[in-house]
Amino acid sequence: MASASGIAAGLLLPFATLRASRIQSGIGVPSLDALESWQALALLLLWLSLAALSIGRGRAGALSAARGLVASGAIVALVWLSGDAAARLGALVGGFARVSVGAGVWVGVVAAQAVVLASRRELRPGGLWSSAVSLAAPAGVLALLASGALDATGMAREYANQGPRFWAEAGWHLALSAASAGLAVLVGVPLGVLAFRRRSTAGPILALVGAVQTIPGLAMIGILVAPLAQLSHALPWLRSVGFGGLGWAPVVIALTLYALLPVVRNTYAGLRGVPPETVDAGIGMGMTPLQVLARVRLPMAAPVITSGLRTAGVQAIGNATLGAFAAAGTLGLFVFGGLAQQSADLMMVGSVAIVVLAVGFDAVLRAVQRVLWPAKGGVAP
Repeated sequence: MASASGIAAGLLLPFATLRASRIQSGIGVPSLDALESWQALALLLLWLSLAALSIGRGRAGALSAARGLVASGAIVALVWLSGDAAARLGALVGGFARVSVGAGVWVGVVAAQAVVLASRRELRPGGLWSSAVSLAAPAGVLALLASGALDATGMAREYANQGPRFWAEAGWHLALSAASAGLAVLVGVPLGVLAFRRRSTAGPILALVGAVQTIPGLAMIGILVAPLAQLSHALPWLRSVGFGGLGWAPVVIALTLYALLPVVRNTYAGLRGVPPETVDAGIGMGMTPLQVLARVRLPMAAPVITSGLRTAGVQAIGNATLGAFAAAGTLGLFVFGGLAQQSADLMMVGSVAIVVLAVGFDAVLRAVQRVLWPAKGGVAP
């Protein structure tokens, strides 16, 4: 399926988009025009090899690893060919032109990444081949970036124009997300414990944190602006730390409210999932209810709670783009700035960076789970 999608995308969708300037409408360039003949043939052979491995027979582990590595190779090849095509096409139309990555490349990358993920699931978590499959494509893309092979692409040129500002906003984006996820844990875990210990409160608590999810992000920011502005006016010392109707305060509060649901729900579910016989053993040892909670229930529920933190963190990273509307910066400046300027490359610079941050955050917490709770497969449901 992935191979067919990659081949179809290469034949039916543009491999690159050529613009006379960064804000003008683009013209799609098909694969056969964007690539040299040997490049198109090599890419086709990669997809056919992946198809052959998908129907091949042999040791399941070896085939899974081979599929994952070939799919990773397809991702790296597509990225490299995009850079090569951008350099060649850009040289034909002048210095103001932009050559963007085409839809055919994006569809091919997504199709190949689906194979990589499927391969990882079939391999032993944390094993040599699983790690190789996971790291092959990112390492290859990073090598291409370091070598300058992608410098001619529209995204790379927009990134070069932004300079240090990009990294400042990326750091601020991550800081707001981390602060929100941390506050969600500080508030959400006690709420989950309260919902578990007092079952009469479980329904209202879960309903309340769930209702927050129904409020659109921009509406949440708008709701918070007026009361926070009034609060900072009443307490001038808050303004000295940047707390007000605009800036970091409404963004952090909004992100924290959105992140509460996965933390509260997973804390409640994790505590309920502790085996009764384990609790009985703790009681038999003379533990009080609070000691059972602290020494038995919470440690055993920790993998599930951490899974909720993963969800909350990824959600916070995605929602932090709202900072652009509250004078708080973040990578949302590039996403919405690209939309306002009709610059697809600038928008993609911010969007890709957000995806990388979210995937990286999730990967770090998954690794932590594998180290702390290897007996549970490393990753809670």
